[in-house]
Amino acid sequence: MAIDLKKFVLRFIDEGRGHLQTISEGAFLLSADEHTDAWIGEMFRAAHTLKGGARMLKLQSIADVTHHLEDVLSELRDKKLTPDRALGNLIHESVEYLSGQLTQLFVSDGDNQLPPADASLCERLASASRGEAVTLVVEAAGPAEKPLPTPPAPVPTIAVDSGIKQADSVRVKLNKLDDLIDILGEVLAGHDRLEQQIQNLSQLVPRLLGLSAEQLRQQIHDFSAQLKESVQVQHLQMYELYDVAARIRMLPLSTLFEPISLQVSELASTLNKQVVCRFVGGEVEIDRQLIDRLSESLTHLLRNAVDHGIGDIDERLALGKSTRGTITISTQQDGSGILLRVEDDGRGLNYEAISAKAVSKGLVPASMAGQLSEQECNELIFHPGFSTSKIVSELSGRGVGLDVVRKTVVTDLQGDLQVHSRQGVGTCFSLRLPVSLAMMRILQFEEQGHLFGLAAQYVVEVVECTPEGINDIAGRPAIILHNEFIPVICAGALLGIHDRQGNVPPAGQRLIVVQNQYSKMALRVDKLLDERKMMIKPLPKNMQQQSLVSGMVQTPDNQLVSILQVPALMAMAQQSRQASPPVQPVSVAQDAWHVLVVDDSLNTREIEKNVLEAHGYQVTLAEDGLSGLQKAKLTQFDAVLTDVEMPFMDGFTFTKSLRGEKNYQHTPIIIVTSRAKEEDRRRGIQVGADAYIAKGDFEQDSLIKTLKMLLC
Repeated sequence: MAIDLKKFVLRFIDEGRGHLQTISEGAFLLSADEHTDAWIGEMFRAAHTLKGGARMLKLQSIADVTHHLEDVLSELRDKKLTPDRALGNLIHESVEYLSGQLTQLFVSDGDNQLPPADASLCERLASASRGEAVTLVVEAAGPAEKPLPTPPAPVPTIAVDSGIKQADSVRVKLNKLDDLIDILGEVLAGHDRLEQQIQNLSQLVPRLLGLSAEQLRQQIHDFSAQLKESVQVQHLQMYELYDVAARIRMLPLSTLFEPISLQVSELASTLNKQVVCRFVGGEVEIDRQLIDRLSESLTHLLRNAVDHGIGDIDERLALGKSTRGTITISTQQDGSGILLRVEDDGRGLNYEAISAKAVSKGLVPASMAGQLSEQECNELIFHPGFSTSKIVSELSGRGVGLDVVRKTVVTDLQGDLQVHSRQGVGTCFSLRLPVSLAMMRILQFEEQGHLFGLAAQYVVEVVECTPEGINDIAGRPAIILHNEFIPVICAGALLGIHDRQGNVPPAGQRLIVVQNQYSKMALRVDKLLDERKMMIKPLPKNMQQQSLVSGMVQTPDNQLVSILQVPALMAMAQQSRQASPPVQPVSVAQDAWHVLVVDDSLNTREIEKNVLEAHGYQVTLAEDGLSGLQKAKLTQFDAVLTDVEMPFMDGFTFTKSLRGEKNYQHTPIIIVTSRAKEEDRRRGIQVGADAYIAKGDFEQDSLIKTLKMLLC
């Protein structure tokens, strides 16, 4: 059955206006020579997304112009073109043309029969992308006068204030409206009870003088009990009212699946591939606001899966796979949020190519080539402008897409994004998202008299720790929690709040352990307040560009609490560690002892790496036993440090397998783990370990002495 594209055009128009506004504002900054690399990147992504949507809906004229516009912005981003006023004007002219096309689409009620693209405009954009001079045309200005353009007005919209029809109306099931009306009736009844109690109080006041002390106490007690009960009932009713109203805004994720299926089919046909899209859990509902903002991210993930993940037919047959690739999008409830996975059965990530590309782009030093862990390579693919595609086409090679996904999911939607891949098997992107951005569970704390909050989905746990429980590892404080080394950061120092009173840290220190992606951090705070579901108030428009605070909540006593962005906090902590190294690093010689560190915790790997490098060792990292074994077979290491509890292959199995290799029968192997039982120690020695160090007793000097003794 043919799919009617018209119903998707209206959404495309709504999203397109936002993208054109971004490009228009950037064009003005280019003309005024006030642009930044970040702005050019935003313009490029907006044009790329607009082009992709136009291609899917067969809006060829819009696709043609945005493709040439994207070429210009790509050259600007790569600094192959020098921005000037004439180029800014040409981009702004393109925006006006595209805006007119969107207006024509709206007036025609979604009819996608647009006239061919403006050939002259396309040619001028193509010339500009090749570095040819752009003719500056200034109307009504003398030869000596070249005024700067005025700041762009918002992209023209239809005269009616409502804008796109779909944006201002939703279909609501009658049972949801019935629930809303029912709870509203209960709220009104509760309000009437409160009013009646106020009247009873006003009637009681004239009689107070005639009451004895005991009668007065009884009257006050009775009134207080009734008022408390009424307030509690209304409190529950108000939260229930919010829940019912919020469910009205909910839409099933299946509303995204039909256009996604269409896009996968179109892209696969373009690339001469056979791809089928499977959907699981489409009935799961989330806030419409999230669905609208999630659409672009899913588009990029699917383009990436079809173009990069699913191999050609011959390639799949050589791997023993069917000719038809499969992309599975699954959703499920995950606590207070949802877990959405985009998984393909393609070729998987090529970590060698990612590592080589990172070196060629200067993202990592050449000495690290081939030594990056899988998690480190997974992080690199989200870097802006990063692409391993050798050919720049309309679909790939431009290095755009996954950086947009991370920004949207992690920063804008307060979620989490992880990627897991096995070469020759496939790749899975996991997105953890809140159900709604308007109401979230918030953990509140106080630091130096200031109130702050953290979205609960980032909080792993809260621990009380004595000063003796905080170790000095690699010159920095850290705790050992659940088989991991977790760095401890003072929240006040990180936020730049100075201790005005010079307080000494208390004996019992409160630590909030937060996690983002693969990293964890323990925030030391003065006082924990509470954790509850709260209404998030967005920041004023002029403050929304800053990344540290995502919104505000209001306490019952009308104080404002800043909700901190955990990803931004962790980035600040990382920068502060890099800016002020605690110890002078020892230069690593080419013939230094080469040590392999195997641990599934990124924090633990990095801390052990810092300890070893500070003493002159060369270090390679692996995130599990299987990866460690593969690296050990490719490179001869002088010593190995391994954890026990790891996915795919644990430390005992890894040690035993490594001892089975001829060239590792006498190599020192040290197990560093939180498992401190005697039977674990005995098993470690039985499988071939030379030393067994419990993380609870970890001392870096002891580790270095043990390593030196075994190597010498």
